Amino acid sequence: MNFRLISVTALVSICLAIPVFAQDTSLQSNNSHREISLGLGVPEAIDFHGHVGVALGTFPDYQGSKDMSIVGMALADVRQDDFLFIQGASVNPNDGYGSVGWSALNFKYGENGAEKFTLSLGPVIRFHRGRDEDDNTALNGIGDIDDSAGSGVFLEANLGNWSADISSVSQDVGEAGDGIFVAFRSGYTIRLDDRISITPGVFTTWGDDDYMQGFFAVNSSQALQTGLPEFEAESGIKDVGLQITTTYSLSEKLLISGQIGYQRLLGDAADSPVLGSSNNGSDNQFRALFGFSFQF
Repeated sequence: MNFRLISVTALVSICLAIPVFAQDTSLQSNNSHREISLGLGVPEAIDFHGHVGVALGTFPDYQGSKDMSIVGMALADVRQDDFLFIQGASVNPNDGYGSVGWSALNFKYGENGAEKFTLSLGPVIRFHRGRDEDDNTALNGIGDIDDSAGSGVFLEANLGNWSADISSVSQDVGEAGDGIFVAFRSGYTIRLDDRISITPGVFTTWGDDDYMQGFFAVNSSQALQTGLPEFEAESGIKDVGLQITTTYSLSEKLLISGQIGYQRLLGDAADSPVLGSSNNGSDNQFRALFGFSFQF
């Protein structure tokens, strides 16, 4: 049993062993009523909210490619507060196809009945896009990396319109087995009116040796088949990026969403010969998507 599985199993076991509880502390200071609570993410009733839909996006053929393809994908942001969330496609490549997470432990701070700060911790499963040789001629001889589902843990913080989260999740990286990457993202939602919101955000990712080897290294066998020089990719910061999400409510039920994003590959990811193959590579990556979804 590897470290990743041990960590997730231990977290779930601890959470299941703790009785559901909420500790409220009320303090009076300058006529201000303050409340603090800590609880396990088990709902008293099911009440999901959010949106689901479809989108078309333009994405690089693979991480490091300057060739673009148009793909269809699922949009989703469904959650029950302090319990479960389901997230779909994003222009942030580290989000994968989507994620399912359990907010196992929840901390809240509020004043006068209004939440000011929340912190959630729990396990997450993320669905990753792989890489096929057929995606681009520059990948001929590199080998395939299958789509996969990886497990890990996340920590999310919310302070008003600002949110941030960090997660450590595994991913199948082909012959190297499973790699682990740590992804951080943060955003601030600006509501222009009741219908329009804009959320600019930033993200960055660190990958371990296996993750970086799987996506950016060139081993002796691959070098022989492709003519590329051998290259060993070591752990480190893989990228930094920016994204902007805009939503517009056409009605109470129909939502239009648009996202644009920029990713800059760094370190061994940017130095990889895979990016320079046949001049099809670039360490500057752009993505965009547009879609419709149903709100509930």
